[in-house]
Amino acid sequence: MIDGGFSKAYHQKTGIAGYTLVDHSYGMYLVAHYPFDSTQKAIEDELDTVPETIVLEKATARQHVKDTDLGRETQQRIDELKALVGAYRAGLVKEA
Repeated sequence: MIDGGFSKAYHQKTGIAGYTLVDHSYGMYLVAHYPFDSTQKAIEDELDTVPETIVLEKATARQHVKDTDLGRETQQRIDELKALVGAYRAGLVKEA
């Protein structure tokens, strides 16, 4: 678990507005968010409002849904349904 530090009480200590841990098929990233007071202040002080992204782990090969147990089960069901449609079109399965 990661303490994101989003509580305003931590802003003085960390100097930022918190962290987000992002884990997806491209890898794992830590995103640092900076405090945002107002649009006016950001424009006047020319502040960057884009969070800083730190790459923790980059996936060598993306994992897709089809690569998971659930994905393989879903693909098997799709294949079975396609076979059923083929059997129906060939007249091997009659309408009830």
